[in-house]
Parts: sequence; C-alpha cells; structure tokens
Amino acid sequence: MTDILESNEYSTGTSIQSFNIIETSANAAGFEVLLDIDLDSGYQLESVKLKITHEDMEAYETNDIHEGVKYALGFFDD
Repeated sequence: MTDILESNEYSTGTSIQSFNIIETSANAAGFEVLLDIDLDSGYQLESVKLKITHEDMEAYETNDIHEGVKYALGFFDD
C-alpha cells in the first residue's frame, strides 16, 4: 500500500500543439470550456473540460474566453 501512496516523479511531458473550443458555458464562478487538444506527441485529447474563473480572466487581462483559454494552456505571446 505504501507504494501507491509514494509520490510519482515525472519529467516534462509533451506540449500542446493546438486546441479547438467545442463549447463554452458561463456559471457563477466563471466558465467551463469543452476542448479538443492536439499534442505534439501525435495523441489527441477529446472533450476535455477546462474551468476558468473570473479571477483567472482578470489576471489574464481579457474578457475574451478564447484568449483566456490560450493563457490557461500556456500560449503566451513573446
């Protein structure tokens, strides 16, 4: 049982190549965004739910949910 409870250490994985927003819904805390994500490894993640709070959007200094998703996934302009 202790083997299960030990922390796993992983090196950095693959990066995100692109994403598509499938659906966006607003709620009291912020937004839930349904995404399909293409990874650099060639794999795809389908129907991934991302939650972005109003505070997150303020920190990203945007009201555009597409921009918020970009920042949340690590796509920053240089």
